[in-house]
Amino acid sequence: MLRLPRLISSGCVLQQGEKTRIFGFAGPGETVTVRLQNCTACGTAGGDGRFDVYLKNLRPGGPFLMTVESTSGERIRLDDVYVGEVWLGSGQSNMELPVARVRDRYPGAVEDSENPDIHMFQVSECCEFGNPLEDCRSGEWKTAGPETVLNFSALCLFFAQYLEAHCKVPVGIINVSLGGSPAEAWMSREALAEEPRALAEADVWRAPGNIERQQRADAAAAEAWEAELRRRDSSCAEDPGRDEWSRIRMPGFLADNGLEDFIGCIWLRRRFLVPRGMAGTKASLWLGTMTDSDDTYVNGVLVGQTAYQYPPRKYQIPEGLLQEGENELLIRLVCRSGRGRLTPGPGKVYRVFNAQGVVELAGTWEFRISCRMDRPAPEQTFISWMPTGLYNGMLHPCQNYTVKGILWYQGESNDKRPRSYGRLLKKLICSWRKEWGKERLPFLIVQLPGFEIDLTEDGSWPMIRQAQQQASELPDTAVTVNLDLGEKDDLHPTGKRKVARRLYLAALRIAYGEKVPCTGPVPVEAVSDGSSTLRITFAFDVEDAEKILTTTDGKAPGEFELAGADGVYSPAEAEICRNTVLLKGENTGTAVSVRYAWRNAPDRGLLCSASGLLTSPFELSVKDILL
Repeated sequence: MLRLPRLISSGCVLQQGEKTRIFGFAGPGETVTVRLQNCTACGTAGGDGRFDVYLKNLRPGGPFLMTVESTSGERIRLDDVYVGEVWLGSGQSNMELPVARVRDRYPGAVEDSENPDIHMFQVSECCEFGNPLEDCRSGEWKTAGPETVLNFSALCLFFAQYLEAHCKVPVGIINVSLGGSPAEAWMSREALAEEPRALAEADVWRAPGNIERQQRADAAAAEAWEAELRRRDSSCAEDPGRDEWSRIRMPGFLADNGLEDFIGCIWLRRRFLVPRGMAGTKASLWLGTMTDSDDTYVNGVLVGQTAYQYPPRKYQIPEGLLQEGENELLIRLVCRSGRGRLTPGPGKVYRVFNAQGVVELAGTWEFRISCRMDRPAPEQTFISWMPTGLYNGMLHPCQNYTVKGILWYQGESNDKRPRSYGRLLKKLICSWRKEWGKERLPFLIVQLPGFEIDLTEDGSWPMIRQAQQQASELPDTAVTVNLDLGEKDDLHPTGKRKVARRLYLAALRIAYGEKVPCTGPVPVEAVSDGSSTLRITFAFDVEDAEKILTTTDGKAPGEFELAGADGVYSPAEAEICRNTVLLKGENTGTAVSVRYAWRNAPDRGLLCSASGLLTSPFELSVKDILL
């Protein structure tokens, strides 16, 4: 009967400090005794079998022996318990993104990752719409090393490395994240009490049988579409004109090549020359990303396939396949929604390469349409994303575990209703603090970086960033600004180490009270002289020693816009004058509001401090004081 939760298991890291909660399950009424280091604590299991005890002033280090005994004679022994700093990372795909996806950007990140003092617990995907779970359905603690870190959250790993190097104590990260998840999925029913739309949606999935019925309907609709695609594709294979190919520029969008709204299957062909030194050798084939799924062949041999648009296509060409002279690359691309592409952009590589040579693949390709579909593939219902589901199934089981603070990287999936995000995010923070029993639990937010390829300029992402910044009005909450760390052509930028560095600085300041700057310049007021100049004054982080206003690219400030009484914004020229920005132009005298970096991917003359910490996007009424 005596049982500990999965979080308190082999390799776990317990939070050091005044008191650390140990909890678990025993027979109702049984007394449970926990011993660790020189601490002994006793507790009694309640009628539900749950017990809680607190160990005081644990010293950092490990591995230590911890024993748990009940009056019935049962005993649990854990030989490798560590004590140090514990953080929980949550959010969607950019928090979840594994080291495997960024290893090419950081040579040695995997090979040099061995560290017995860094541990991570990955909470497996689980949604629940009834009562919140008391324990994780699955998961285990893993120690950082080449055999394990490929599946670690890259952001969490880099954050842990910075923190462990600074604090010199074991660091544990609990990763509770899921790609595509909106904020509502991570909130309890109590937190959503004043959100009737969200609660009504959650109630749909609480009803018995609804999840199973929806899953069956989705599976049937998807299979019917795929079956029709296969039938049409097979019919096209018998078309005598199927060997007629047309030219196309790749990488690029099918729509830019006369194939607007194409839905179906298309073949893309690229013939390329291989020099003698590369012939017969093993090589890498990188093809950026594609929308939507692909089967990729080299000289008639399947070398890779990917089922959806986001993963980078990084395939291996086996030894003996490449031949001297002409070779053929064939891609069978299935476009399910009319937005087909081989993603262009400076961050996307299209080449065959190894130590013996490099063959670039961008340029003129050929294509032929295999089959067209009359309608897009049916949308699937991602039930895990529904309100309360991930809170109940993944987060709630962690809320009895003592943690130092929270790392939060989320917001992309709330861009359809951006005006409600600020309200939801503050409710989420306050509710988590209440549920953890820590009113000022440090909460560190990653503001969304620049991104644009799948977005329209409707103000949604700027509004999400503004809502994230406004969350810093809550005590012990910090927001890191990352406009310069995105990739315009990829929702999942790989530069996670710099994102982690900014989170680490915020943690030192907010959670550990160290005197380090963690925020960039903040606008105080915008004042017009009534003629041709508008002056915006900035304040600096109190711990910023230099207090110098500059830009990330060393050029004049960009991304400023002014609006008159009609509310229509137009670009404004700007220059830095000491710690102010001067806007000049014909409409500055009549401007009633100014905004900065109000685009999906602002990149021109981004404002920052001398230490490289950026100014958050903002809207400001002329003469309106923010601080």
